[in-house]
Amino acid sequence: MLELIAIIAALVICVLTPFEVRRIRGGWVHKKFAGDRAKYIVAYRKQLTILIYMGAVFGVLGIVFAAIATRPGDTTVKIIAAVIWFAVSAICFFSRRMLPSESMSSAGQ
Repeated sequence: MLELIAIIAALVICVLTPFEVRRIRGGWVHKKFAGDRAKYIVAYRKQLTILIYMGAVFGVLGIVFAAIATRPGDTTVKIIAAVIWFAVSAICFFSRRMLPSESMSSAGQ
């Protein structure tokens, strides 16, 4: 059950991250954020960096656990979960590159 929740959460990250990055590039800042746009971009870049590493670690762990799985269906589920986590890592990596850098975002303010 926990694997299913993690897979669903990873899929949500895969779908929502590109939309949110597009909105941020257009000038959007979350209404609950207590800073300016430059600080928001820095905080969001940090969040994407954490997701890049989490996706890579969970992907590698999924492959390792698939290699030591004993039940026949577990291997397939763990490989699929690992691929989804690698997709999270890749999507966050490319989304982070699409955001303006810290120096550019503070120069525009």
